[in-house]
Amino acid sequence: MTAARAVRYHPATMKRIKYVSRFAMPFRERELEELGAKAAEKNKGLDITGVLLTSGGLFYQVLEGPDEAVDEIFGAIRSDKRHTDLVVLGIDEDITSRLFPDWSMKTVNLDAAAHVRLLPLKVLMEAVFEQQHHIDKMMWAIDRGLRQEFSSKK
Repeated sequence: MTAARAVRYHPATMKRIKYVSRFAMPFRERELEELGAKAAEKNKGLDITGVLLTSGGLFYQVLEGPDEAVDEIFGAIRSDKRHTDLVVLGIDEDITSRLFPDWSMKTVNLDAAAHVRLLPLKVLMEAVFEQQHHIDKMMWAIDRGLRQEFSSKK
């Protein structure tokens, strides 16, 4: 079944994916607005909702909707050359309600947003990305240590 068919089917359960990634290239504010507007338009046709936050060269996005449609959009994001260092923060399957039911893709550039209440979001986005980077380094060290320890002893 294609994602377009999934829209008409309206399954009882859906999927939600949360991720963070780095910009592979600098974006102007206008380019981020256009990116969000195009995503919102496409998402309407696929019954996808969510939010896209940008800050300090990072994307944070939540996608939610029919499984096949979410997988289709996320697959395109994974291969999109505008993203690098993509880290999946969570995949929730069999969800029955949306966090963002009224937003086909609410886009907020936290660097351009002037409201002081949004500052913690910027800090959290950066902290999540950096923490994941440290976890990746620790996992590499564990894997390397295990390989060295157990491949040399038989």
